[in-house]
Amino acid sequence: MSLLDVFQISSQGMTAQRTRLEVASSNLANSNTTRTAEGGPYRRRDVVLESAPVDNATSTFGSSFDNAWTDAPEQQIQQGVRSTTLVSQANTGIKRYQPDHPDADASGYVTMPDVDPLEETVNMMSAARAFEANATAFNTAKEMVRASLKLGDA
Repeated sequence: MSLLDVFQISSQGMTAQRTRLEVASSNLANSNTTRTAEGGPYRRRDVVLESAPVDNATSTFGSSFDNAWTDAPEQQIQQGVRSTTLVSQANTGIKRYQPDHPDADASGYVTMPDVDPLEETVNMMSAARAFEANATAFNTAKEMVRASLKLGDA
């Protein structure tokens, strides 16, 4: 694994965690939204993370540098991460009795989004910590490259 792979893996991780943070904050902000443009209450969103190969073709310098210094005939495929946002089913929701609410049905019940504020807050904290970990790995690799370049000056 080259340091260029570390940069790409860390940046993919930061992008995935930023997506998690955005989705959790959107869920939290819309936890009381009973009417959307699509109709019905806000539908909670989830983020699914899956492994994705690191694309060395985007960095011509990195791939040529790795090929010049690698003796192995097969290179190991490095794995990064990719995120996908999923929307919950339309029929989910919590019924609350609020007869004076403008979106109440004939029985006086309003369908509220199925969003747990505590769960979304924990998701936001977890995403922020994982983002920090990826940023630390990125900065450590950057310092290693900087130290390597200083060795060439001596």
